[in-house]
Amino acid sequence: MIESIGMKCIKYMLFAFNLVFTITGLALIITGCVIQGVYSNYLDFLGDSFFNTPVLLVVVGCVIFFITFFGCCGAIKEHHCMTLSFSVFLALILIVELGAGIASYAFREQVGSIIEKNMEKGLQNYGIEAYKGVTETWNIVQHEMKCCGAQEYKDWENTTFSEASSSVPDSCCLSDVEGCGKGILAMAAEQVPKIIYTNGCLYKLKDVIEGNVAAIGGIGVGIAVIQFAGIIFSCVLAATIRKGYETV
Repeated sequence: MIESIGMKCIKYMLFAFNLVFTITGLALIITGCVIQGVYSNYLDFLGDSFFNTPVLLVVVGCVIFFITFFGCCGAIKEHHCMTLSFSVFLALILIVELGAGIASYAFREQVGSIIEKNMEKGLQNYGIEAYKGVTETWNIVQHEMKCCGAQEYKDWENTTFSEASSSVPDSCCLSDVEGCGKGILAMAAEQVPKIIYTNGCLYKLKDVIEGNVAAIGGIGVGIAVIQFAGIIFSCVLAATIRKGYETV
């Protein structure tokens, strides 16, 4: 009788964990899609490796949805094999998440140098017909983050875009006026802040990306803790079910 009550408690706890897993799976899918959508504008600065993370989040979220089926069915039917499969799948997902967490931390350490390298390269390609994507990325970043150049607005000196006119892109301007960036690099330094943003975009973009990577890491740790508890409960339930079979 006591064993039956204990088994029911474990079963209901496993149901509760499955509900939480379903919600976390949905959260991972939504987070991955949002990151993919929002940061696709910065692809030329972040590089393809950054977008492995949102794809992985979506995949893991979908797999978690699939895994909850085993957990629910195993608990309802008190099926040893399905319950054990649930714990094994959770353990595999946990390993994948730990690997992704380590990779994200490594990327966080490198994000500044990656963005700086791609920005410096992008400065030279701005305005060139073959690099429309780079031009659009620069315009979006400078306009949205209210900045100009990588380190500062003078980064536009000695670029293909400014060599003939001493200009910066109009996306650097405080106001949306066509041609507002013309001749800026030839102006007196005290006049420039009245017309354009003078701070660089490198550290602004770097801070945003690092902050989001840290947030994703925190979410991952929280999910991993819940999954670890789920593994323990499913293993206990599987062992209890098996013990019941052996008794019979």
